[in-house]
Order: sequence, then C-alpha cells, then structure tokens
Amino acid sequence: MHTKQRHWKSAAARRIAELAGNPPNLEEAVTIIADRLLEGISCPPTDLEALKTRLNVKEFESVTGLPIAGELRRDGDTFKIVYATSLSRGRRRFTIAHELSHAVFETTGAKCPRFGRELERICDMLAGELLLPKRIFLKAAGRNISPGRIYDLAHLFQTSLMATALRCLQLFGLSVFQVNNGQIAWGYGDVHPRSDLRNNDILRGAIAQAMNGTSGQDIVYFREREKVLEWTCTGGERRALFVLRPKERRPQIVNS
Repeated sequence: MHTKQRHWKSAAARRIAELAGNPPNLEEAVTIIADRLLEGISCPPTDLEALKTRLNVKEFESVTGLPIAGELRRDGDTFKIVYATSLSRGRRRFTIAHELSHAVFETTGAKCPRFGRELERICDMLAGELLLPKRIFLKAAGRNISPGRIYDLAHLFQTSLMATALRCLQLFGLSVFQVNNGQIAWGYGDVHPRSDLRNNDILRGAIAQAMNGTSGQDIVYFREREKVLEWTCTGGERRALFVLRPKERRPQIVNS
C-alpha cells in the first residue's frame, strides 16, 4: 500500500521534526522520538508509569465529571495528567499517551505549541507509536492477521480495538471494520460507515451470516480486486469484526 505523504505546515510539525533530527517525513520523526522515549521501557503493554518520569510528569489523576477525555496540567515545576473517570481502559491509556505527547512538546523549549489541529493530530500519532511501537507490534502481530488476532493484540497491548485496527491498516494495509446489529459501526481502510455496499452481495451476505452468529471467510470482489474477507462474531452479541485483505495470504508490511 502506498499512501500519499501529508504536507505538514504547523509550528508543531516543525518542532517535532527538529526534535527528531529532521528526517524525510513526519511519520518517521514520530517513530524516532517514540523509540527514544521507550528505550528500556517495558512493552507490551507500554509501562506508562515508567514513561511519565522521562517527561517531567508527576502523576496521572482520575477526575469525575471531567468534560473532556484528558488534559496536561502544569503542577509547579512538573506536570500532571488528568483523565475522565468514565473512560474504558483502552481509551484511558490512549488519552494518557496523547497527553504525554503534549509533554514531549514541553521539552522542546520556549513558546512550544500548545494548540492547533495539526498539534492534536501529531499527538495522536505519537500516542499510537508509544502504545503500539512499530517494531514490537510487527513482531507480535506476525503475518496472518485475522479478526481474532486483532482482539488478541488489543488485549496484549491494552489498547482499544479501534486503535489496534488502525495500526493494522497503517502497518499492513489491512481494512478492518466492525458491524453492530447489521450496521457498520466503524472502519479503517476500504470499508467504513459511509460505504455503499448495495452492489456487493457477497459482503452483504457475510454481514448477514455474522449477525446470525456465524464466523467465516470468503472471497469478495472489492474495488476491482479480489480480496479475502474474514470475520469473527462476538459471542452472544450481534457484533462482528471483519478484516479485508489482498487475496495473497500474507499481508505486505507498509511504511517500513
């Protein structure tokens, strides 16, 4: 899979590139910085408690009724991260990793970026790299990535199913989507909630089977190519996770 490189324009992008030594692209910069921070840190799952000390963060604090997922707050000469009590484990860990990424910017000197759409996007990227480090994730995932394997990886790395699925798209080019009660709830890659499946009888049939509690695999013609569609049902619920990959069995690693 070849993805078009994004053209980053913000001060946040310049800061993170400089911090990494100005590699060819921002994605590589994020990987370099994450690798530095994670040296000697236990993973999987990433030991966020150990990581926080490297970024001058004193504590993580659960706050009831917090109107946002989380926030990095200055606390004297250090920082603390607050997060909403209501977050699931995977969402909580991603929120903390995102705020730790803001703390990375605080290490870059005076007038560091603290607001902006690209800043938030970069912090999401860095959070994903901290929680699901490329080298470690590739080794753990192996080459035969089924829906069940994605569940296993989410459990291993203590990340949400969505974050784990996104990593599978980024590193293997796999399309992953979840169906709840016959409707696509979310998806990364070729299939998402806005996808028009009216002319794809095989895919619609697979969704119908999944909603009846049947896991399986089929060949589907999608976007002018034959692909393997595999799905696993969640026991007792009208919910299923799907993986759509090229017909050749082993997915190709991308962005390596």
